[in-house]
Amino acid sequence: MISRVELTGARVWGAALALVCALGGCGENGLFPSTVDQGTDFNVADVIFDENYFYCRVEPELFAHRCGPGDVGQGDAANGCHYNVTSFRLSDYAPLVADSCNGGVVPSAGAPAQASQNYQVSQARMDRVPERARLLQRPTGAQQHPRKIFEPDSATADVIRDWATKFSTQ
Repeated sequence: MISRVELTGARVWGAALALVCALGGCGENGLFPSTVDQGTDFNVADVIFDENYFYCRVEPELFAHRCGPGDVGQGDAANGCHYNVTSFRLSDYAPLVADSCNGGVVPSAGAPAQASQNYQVSQARMDRVPERARLLQRPTGAQQHPRKIFEPDSATADVIRDWATKFSTQ
């Protein structure tokens, strides 16, 4: 059981700490630093691929080719692909953002958390040079993948190649 003296002491220390912070003792150069040292190896992604294009064009292609659950008819285990098995984890959700895209623009309500997660993991596998993009190279069989999902000269491959040109830099 906490005594009244201990409780009062804790309140005094808390008030003292708040006072020190209020008087400039906290922060990067204060007595109590409150920022995180990002280290010498810190970097921010310098390429951000277009979210609207992903949600309205790329993500529907991934789902159309059953990249998440796999295709039992092609020998995949039920729900044995990118819903469960790999670090490239896609999230299932419905309706897809693409179902409400208006001329390639995501509705003002934005994308649900599952779609945002799909965008993040897909962008991490994308490159401005399509020949280096795992998102394109693996499902076309150019890099190791359990099976070929679509042909390198397919419309789906063209959508992913096109996404490589739709980026911004920070």
